[in-house]
Amino acid sequence: MVKDAPEGAQYLVIADAIAAQIAADGPPSTRLPSERALAERFGCQRPTIREALQYLEGRGLIYRKDRSGWYVSPPRLDYDLNLAVPLAEIARLQDRELVTEVLEENPALQPPCREPATWFLALRRRSLDGQTVLIERLYMPDEYGQELAGADLTMSMSDLLRDELGVQITYERLTLNPTGMDPGLARLFSATAGTPVLEIERVRFSGDRLVSVDVEYWRPAAVRVTMNTHWERV
Repeated sequence: MVKDAPEGAQYLVIADAIAAQIAADGPPSTRLPSERALAERFGCQRPTIREALQYLEGRGLIYRKDRSGWYVSPPRLDYDLNLAVPLAEIARLQDRELVTEVLEENPALQPPCREPATWFLALRRRSLDGQTVLIERLYMPDEYGQELAGADLTMSMSDLLRDELGVQITYERLTLNPTGMDPGLARLFSATAGTPVLEIERVRFSGDRLVSVDVEYWRPAAVRVTMNTHWERV
């Protein structure tokens, strides 16, 4: 079947076959056979297999771990940016387990925040059902960040601001930016540099005061982002 496919379309035939196998018997996080084994199975060269796998990765069906192989993607998390609730609660409502760990990283090696008068607070890695799906860089103005330096930074930032500092977030500005992983980010994802990643920057305010900046880096295949807007005539 693969050999009969038009030149340049073999990888699509292979991708469809792998996708059908995943749909029939591919529990989340199952490791796929190696590229060499798949090439032998389909009677083609490894570059053709790699094209098929990258195509499936783009569709969100699989993901790659550097030096480990390809794995079946878990279901996407429905992430409604309009909901003012912690991510852990969003995950719980979808019967998913979210684990947050604060990573020990040199603040001087972190990229500067685009907002002035802020400093790096923490780097967090967040996993859903055992898969790393999100890396966060947290920044705060000096007046708030120093007070939170000893707090439990695995908690929701909105909860920390409210409970530890008495600060209530009144609105936030969101910026979405599809980009590629830099080497440092790729290392934390166990991926390769340049792997696609969805950046969501949350700039939070209390009244007219900047209170925090949360830069989220999501595996695109791990999340389905939604947002509601209200139209007003101007």
